[in-house]
Amino acid sequence: MPRYTVAYNQYVKRLTEVEILLRRSRFLERRSPIDSRNEINANCRAAIVLLSSHLEGYIKDISEIALDRIFVDQVPRNALSARFFYSISKDRFDELRNTSDPSAFGEKVFSFLDADGPFWGQTGPFPNAIPTDRFIKGFASPSLKKIAKFFKNFGYDDFKVDVSRALGPDTSAVLNMLENVVATRNDIAHGDSSVIRTPSDVLQMVSMLRYFGRVTDDAFASWCRSNLCSIRR
Repeated sequence: MPRYTVAYNQYVKRLTEVEILLRRSRFLERRSPIDSRNEINANCRAAIVLLSSHLEGYIKDISEIALDRIFVDQVPRNALSARFFYSISKDRFDELRNTSDPSAFGEKVFSFLDADGPFWGQTGPFPNAIPTDRFIKGFASPSLKKIAKFFKNFGYDDFKVDVSRALGPDTSAVLNMLENVVATRNDIAHGDSSVIRTPSDVLQMVSMLRYFGRVTDDAFASWCRSNLCSIRR
């Protein structure tokens, strides 16, 4: 059995994009730090946005793998929490919640029953593949709180505890860095031109988020194996 999931291996590969920008910035910093300061800053800002985006993509990818394996391995539906089923149909429930006209509401209920009715049951496995795009829709900005909340949709309630245990004495440093990266990314994405980070800052960010991804991979994969199915193939 592989040590890590395909999702984590792809995450590590994608981080090379961040490292390309980082290498360029470090080269400029050594050669002409004053004249190249604007390019260095632009590269570092872009690297942080990419880093956060790749972590977000990794969480989505590992979730898609889990959803696919639940269907393929015919995991019994009574092993899954009610929250899991809600996450499948959340978009349709949102439509119903925003519909006040009785006729339109009735039509949407019939539409829900036709499309999602087969998923809602506690006997046997899922009859159809789980719509991964709908399940993961809305997940973004991968802070610890949001990742933990998202994994609860699978029934995994102890993510924070497991990650903290695995990180041990590095817990504060790694989790604070995670929050720093996500907050910095959001500031940059919202047009805050005052955000300045150095190549050394970005180097530390990449190292810590690679570490966080590895610990997350082990925690989620171990939980899935114990409670649902193996996602390391």
